[in-house]
Amino acid sequence: MLENILDRKFIKDKIKEAAIDAFKYVRQQEPELRFCGYALYSDTDAITVCPALNSCIHLTKMINDDPDDKVYYRWSPSEWSHEFKGVEFFDEISEYLRVEAKLIESNNEYEQFKSDVYQSCVLVLKELKEENFFSDMDGDGVIVFTISDVINNNECEWIELLNNNDVSQEFSTWIKALD
Repeated sequence: MLENILDRKFIKDKIKEAAIDAFKYVRQQEPELRFCGYALYSDTDAITVCPALNSCIHLTKMINDDPDDKVYYRWSPSEWSHEFKGVEFFDEISEYLRVEAKLIESNNEYEQFKSDVYQSCVLVLKELKEENFFSDMDGDGVIVFTISDVINNNECEWIELLNNNDVSQEFSTWIKALD
């Protein structure tokens, strides 16, 4: 049990370290840009973690080009201006997750592993928000954790935890309309 707790702490700490480094790297590379979205995302096997940032200029352009999908562009890190930028900072934790995943023998353990990784990502974003790391965004900015290529049942809960009520309601309404 203690080993599992230590593993979760190690995973969360490494994700946080990588997220800070990646987000700061992009900010330093593009000091003239204002960002309106920060995200972490993983895959369905929880063996990678990747960053994404969205510039306000890019979001505005995407919405102007396709106004019917404005909510999609706001909440979809795969459409963001700096999706995957800074991913090299996640190499160590992603390699660790790949190795750990190969050692898991049961489906129940694997589901718990995935849940732990996803929860770690959400907690990292929550901590960064509480530490005012995202203070460069205004109140309409979004913080996202998502899993690539699927809609996860927990996604509305994650978004609600990470964002103010108005923007999280927008996300919830949009997701429900997709069903």
